[in-house]
Amino acid sequence: MLYYDELKQAIDNGQILGDTVSIVRKDGKVFDYVLPGERLQPDEVVTVEAVADVLEELSEYQ
Repeated sequence: MLYYDELKQAIDNGQILGDTVSIVRKDGKVFDYVLPGERLQPDEVVTVEAVADVLEELSEYQ
């Protein structure tokens, strides 16, 4: 599972730019983010979501 601090650090480090982020979910919860060119596992499905929405969702799990 992805944590708020991990995503925030990726944003602060410049790994995630712009207003959207590619997200992998498992069982409906944010599991990981995917950087451009990163390889995916065969069972992973990626959606592009607003960074602000993902941060808000992750803050609920802290």
